[in-house]
Amino acid sequence: MYWNRADLKAGGKEKFRRNYGSCVLVSLIISLITGSGGTVRIAEDVSFPQWILIFGAALFLLQILVFSVLETGACRFYVENRDYQAGIGKLFFGFQSGHYGNVVLVMFLRDIFIFLWTLLLIVPGIVKAYEYRMIPYILAEQPDISSKDAFAISKEMMTGQKMDAFILDLSFFGWWLGAALTCGILGIFWVAPYRDATNAELYAVLRDDWLKRHSGTGEHT
Repeated sequence: MYWNRADLKAGGKEKFRRNYGSCVLVSLIISLITGSGGTVRIAEDVSFPQWILIFGAALFLLQILVFSVLETGACRFYVENRDYQAGIGKLFFGFQSGHYGNVVLVMFLRDIFIFLWTLLLIVPGIVKAYEYRMIPYILAEQPDISSKDAFAISKEMMTGQKMDAFILDLSFFGWWLGAALTCGILGIFWVAPYRDATNAELYAVLRDDWLKRHSGTGEHT
């Protein structure tokens, strides 16, 4: 299928500007947890190697049990924000959906598969990251979906779309350069929510195309 990068970005920009404050806050939270994680208080008598192990284990657990679920909630927020001014409470959708365990499992499998492919070679890891790109969005709309179906649907949605999605990401390079020159201020208040809203537009286009191709087959997300 064909989609226009400029149209996606225009749609994303219009929808995030319509609900500017909430979009900035949601994207800021997600950027913080995916970029730096959290902190752990360590007792003074813990040695340096133990500190590293404890800190790493804590971040690992936070990524699995909290951060990945918040990522799904952010996707839910931006998908719903396409239709109305969604509240930031949508960020916690994964915890409130009644399917927290399944969300954790599917997102953990996504992360571990990308990690393993990256260990094999960097390029296959990048390819798989794009192949699995729609998994948190799929979970955001159907949190009880099986891991098998989530991976299969994301793979099908991204077939023939990976390079275009990569170019879409590259189109934000100038904005991220501007964010670096402003010590991250532009990134917080414009670039991150602009990018996240645009990614939700991409998901909506690919989802609608997938549903159209599978209408009448009994397969839905």
